[in-house]
Amino acid sequence: MPARRRLAWPIAGVFLTTVFSIGTVADVLAQGERSSVAVSLEGPRERRLTSAEHLGHLFREQIATFGLAGGTYRIAHKACVDPAHEGKVAPLEGYVGMPAPCSCNWYHSGFLFIRLNGRDIGTTPLSSMMVVESGERAILDLVWRDDAANVRARFVGLPGMDCLLCEVAIEPLQEITSVGIDLRCYPSYFTSYHKRDGARRIQTPSTLVEQGQDVTVPLADNWWAVYYDEIFDVAKGEGEGPCSMLIVPPADGEIRFAPGSYAVGTSIALPGETTTVRMAFWDHRGLSNADALALVAEQAEPVRELLAEADFTPAAVTGFDATEARAAGERALWSEVAR
Repeated sequence: MPARRRLAWPIAGVFLTTVFSIGTVADVLAQGERSSVAVSLEGPRERRLTSAEHLGHLFREQIATFGLAGGTYRIAHKACVDPAHEGKVAPLEGYVGMPAPCSCNWYHSGFLFIRLNGRDIGTTPLSSMMVVESGERAILDLVWRDDAANVRARFVGLPGMDCLLCEVAIEPLQEITSVGIDLRCYPSYFTSYHKRDGARRIQTPSTLVEQGQDVTVPLADNWWAVYYDEIFDVAKGEGEGPCSMLIVPPADGEIRFAPGSYAVGTSIALPGETTTVRMAFWDHRGLSNADALALVAEQAEPVRELLAEADFTPAAVTGFDATEARAAGERALWSEVAR
C-alpha cells in the first residue's frame, strides 16, 4: 500500500483537511519528473462596451497562460464590472473561459459555470485571481466570496501531462442543497457562425449521445466524455480537433448531455454536501476523432487515480514553518534596524 498522510489546505483563510496517497500515480508523471511547467498571469485589460444593454459599461478581462506538454492552455476571467450593477458583475457569455489551445472546443468566452442551490455564482465579483505556484507544478487560483459559500476554482498543470486539471472547492456559508457544474464547448468548429452544419457527438464510457438528443445519465457510469464532430474531423481535413473532460464522480450525481447543432451543453448535478469537485480538461487540437478517443480511453484511469489521490496544496503552504516565521518576526522586531 502507498504511504498516506494528512495535510491542511486553505480556502478563504479557513483550513480544511484532505487525505492523499503518495507514489500510486508515479507512472503517470514519470515522463515529466525532471521537467517544469509554468503559468503566468497578465494584468487586467479593460474596455467600454457598446451593446445596448451595457452601453458604456466597464468590461474587465484577465488571462493566465499555462505551458504544458500538450501545448499552451489559457484560462480567462471576464465580466462587466461597471458600478451600474450595484456590487455585482454581469457575465456576458460566461465568466471562466479557455481561449487556448483554440477558441472553440472549451469556449473562450465561458466554458465553466458553478451553481449553488440552483444559482450561478457568475454575478459575484471575483475576489482574486492569482498564480500560487510555478515550476514543478503550475497552479492558478480563482476565488469568489459568494453569499452562499466561498468558492475556489484551482487550475493545475503538471509536467508530462497534456490536460489541464481543475479543482472546485466550496466552503459553505449557508445551507447548500445542491451543487452544479455546467460546461459549454463547440467541438472542433464554430458551425453556425460559419453557416455550416455539423454532426456533434459525445462518447462516454457507456453512452454515445448524438446531436439533438438530451440525455441524463448516472455520473458514476459516465465520468469522462469526448466531444467531437463527425463532419469536422481532422482526419477529413476539417476542424480543429475534439475536446474532452473527466470528473471524479461522487457516490451520487447525474450528468446531462445536450449536444446542439452549435453549442454543446453539459450539466453535472451533485449532492448539496459536495465540497470538492475534481476534473480534467483536454483540448485535442490537431488530433483526429479516432486519436482523441483512443487517447482518453488510455489516459482516463490513471488521470482519475491522480485526481482522486494527489495533493494540490501549493508548496508555499505545505512548506510553511509557523514557528520559524514567528521567530524571524521576533528577530526583526528586536534588531538594530528596528530600534
